[in-house]
Amino acid sequence: MYSFKVAVFATMAVACVLAAPQFAPQPYAPQLNYNRAFVPIVSQHYDLNPDQSYSFAYRSGDGSARDEVGAPRAPGPEGPAVTVQGSFSYASPQGPISVSYIADENGYQPTGNNIHPAIIKAVAQQVAQARATPYNPNAYYGK
Repeated sequence: MYSFKVAVFATMAVACVLAAPQFAPQPYAPQLNYNRAFVPIVSQHYDLNPDQSYSFAYRSGDGSARDEVGAPRAPGPEGPAVTVQGSFSYASPQGPISVSYIADENGYQPTGNNIHPAIIKAVAQQVAQARATPYNPNAYYGK
């Protein structure tokens, strides 16, 4: 009887080992390249004011940067609507990229030499439609 218990235990142990994953799954992060050098943040600030306006900026050691300011503009269904204006820049293999943007009641509106013409056209249509459609606070509540 003792050898039968040992045989069952041994069989179960082998089955558990064979059922275990044969390799550890790797996290999916194709954008990460751990062979690159560390890029320090050389300056940064963030200010949040009592009226809910804010500003932030950073500059990094590789020349990339971002600046943004936001301020409440008008009441909305979920609290005050915030108008945001900012820019970001970085170096790419195709050359330097620089984009400025506004985000307000007319939507996100990027500008820059690196913005695809189809996006510029779509943004212009979006802004025209938003300006032509009057604000209806009841639209958010299905009235």
